[in-house]
Amino acid sequence: MENLPNRTRWVIVGAGFAGAATAWALGRQRLGPGVVLEREPVYGFHASGRNAALLRVAESDPIIRALVLRSLGHIRQLERPGEVLLRPTGGLSLVDRAEARELERQHDEFRRDNLQTRLLPAAEAKSRFPLLGAVRFHVAMLCQLEGVVDIHALLTLYLETARKAGFTLHTRCTVDDLLVEAGRVAGVHTGSGDIRADAVIDASGAWAGRLGRASQPLPLEPLRRHLFVFGPPPGGHQDCPFVWVEDAAFYFRPEGDGLLFSPCDETPMAPCDPAVDPAASELLAEKLARSAPAFVELPLRNSWACLRTFATDRRPMIGPDPEAPGLYHVSGLGGFGMGASAAVGELAGEILAGRRPDWIDVGKVTPGRPF
Repeated sequence: MENLPNRTRWVIVGAGFAGAATAWALGRQRLGPGVVLEREPVYGFHASGRNAALLRVAESDPIIRALVLRSLGHIRQLERPGEVLLRPTGGLSLVDRAEARELERQHDEFRRDNLQTRLLPAAEAKSRFPLLGAVRFHVAMLCQLEGVVDIHALLTLYLETARKAGFTLHTRCTVDDLLVEAGRVAGVHTGSGDIRADAVIDASGAWAGRLGRASQPLPLEPLRRHLFVFGPPPGGHQDCPFVWVEDAAFYFRPEGDGLLFSPCDETPMAPCDPAVDPAASELLAEKLARSAPAFVELPLRNSWACLRTFATDRRPMIGPDPEAPGLYHVSGLGGFGMGASAAVGELAGEILAGRRPDWIDVGKVTPGRPF
């Protein structure tokens, strides 16, 4: 591993999707050099390497939807011959009769934004995707653009591209505090020495918003979520899209010959490497008993947890710190960080380069916005 420099242009704190995509975007603009500092022994150790890998375009929030759609275009262009970063499985949203009108409203809104979705009555959806025969619902919305991402390949690609543009990755490197000179952030204090930089970018996931703000952190909250992998369902899954059961609040997708589930749990926690809570398994079992009882007896193969970090309004924080010149934030990416990562990096890169993008309302994501 290379030694830490005493001076560089950018210090990026965190080597998950937020930090890696920011380095990638700056590298694309030939705006190196820089360093990416990661506290863990490997990059993508926390939520970036433990998420469900779903690229979900049919997001109800128009800002998040714009980021994911733009990111989808980048990811497709990044694929090299013989490499599949995105497997276009399609995605389904299922609702009961009480939520059908709201799903129809979303469908109409998506189509006005040129996002092609299709409504399917339950009988048609179950005929097309037999696995859905195990689920109770009234109507489905299908979005063919959605899919499953090879998260490790995408994260590695971001960092490899950044490395070629003059960025270096340093693992097992903890940032202790900001280096402030003449009222401006001028670098960071690390356990391996000080690094001076033109700007510091806090992309530290569950730890974000605290650097240099011990007494007044940004309004970001880490929430624990669980994932469970079960054995194969009766009859297999026959390339079924990933599925969100909206009213019951859980999702699942094929994983090998089995199924990956999440009960969409959200438990506030301090930044950490979270352990699996048996209560999450009980929550999932309760939801399956109500909406998909045929899945309750599937054999458990694996389980894990991660922290997803949200701002109060559930939109990302991308841009300059409202009180500390020289400090920038790329954080609050919650459950959409992987899917939106390329566009998040692009937006951060444009802001850091002093440009105001015309493809998104920057005021909706700036860390200084009112909450």
